[in-house]
Amino acid sequence: MEMILRSAALLVSLVVHAFTLAFIVMGCWIIYVNSDFLFAWMAGLVFVGIGVLLRPRPRRLPADAESVARSSAPELYRVAERVARVVGVEPPATVALRDLTIASEYLRVGRGSQVLVIGLPLWLVLSAKQRVVLLAATYAEAHDDKLIIDGALSTLAVWRESLLKGGGAPGRAEAHTQIGATFGMHGTPPGTYEGMGAIGQVLGKVLGLPVLLLEWTLIRLVRGGRSSAARQELARAHRIATDAELTELAELVRNNRFLAPVQAAALRGASVSEIRQSALASAEALASCTNDRNATPNLLTSDASARIDDELRGHYACAIKGFGLIS
Repeated sequence: MEMILRSAALLVSLVVHAFTLAFIVMGCWIIYVNSDFLFAWMAGLVFVGIGVLLRPRPRRLPADAESVARSSAPELYRVAERVARVVGVEPPATVALRDLTIASEYLRVGRGSQVLVIGLPLWLVLSAKQRVVLLAATYAEAHDDKLIIDGALSTLAVWRESLLKGGGAPGRAEAHTQIGATFGMHGTPPGTYEGMGAIGQVLGKVLGLPVLLLEWTLIRLVRGGRSSAARQELARAHRIATDAELTELAELVRNNRFLAPVQAAALRGASVSEIRQSALASAEALASCTNDRNATPNLLTSDASARIDDELRGHYACAIKGFGLIS
């Protein structure tokens, strides 16, 4: 049942995106066949503007994320690719680091490039085994349909805010600029943008109820299929990690219990090596208590993990200067 709900959510999302594309196509067609008429320009630009305004935006890297070249961190790329293949996802094209963010993400950026974003504060304190678990859990959360569904929800939210409430849309100025660039060789008749704004408000009122119904339906479908998605994520992660390891990592992230010792060490002026050795000692003590040393496949040896630390030493040195800002 939950799989049906997930499929229905994907179908509704595709309908939303097709609807957005139809606006652009219709607007261009109206202008093309009636280019001599001012009203045709106004009506066509309304449709094109709405399509541009509501189009799904490609995901971008966080502003504080720094991409790492493969040549400068070959061992990091190798383990990232090994774990991705075992989990069953496409290996990352790029690995990026965030100095002051704990969580890691696996993102589809721009036109489809897969980027693994690693939060350095947590990565610094994890053992080799825990790093593999972190990568597995991060990859497991990636869904091919997530971008489509999230984009549809974003489109519907923008529509509701900008057209139904009559306020200024965040992308309206951008849409105006792009419309001018698209039809720049012909020029746009004076006052067309103001006219198309008025027509757009009327169009928004007319289509308001269907938009609200689509948004309400899609939200309910996504919620209904959430447990199915969670089970799928868990099944992926279980190809590498056990329940105990995943729970341990989740608690580490949720409680941030590793953070205070690292911040204290950074304030004392401890070096990256000293912070790393202290963290490894704590991880080894925890592993001996849980007696779970060999649960995770040996996708990253201690020596390889140490080589990754050598590759990232400069990034660590910059990151620990700001660890005191993390709360």
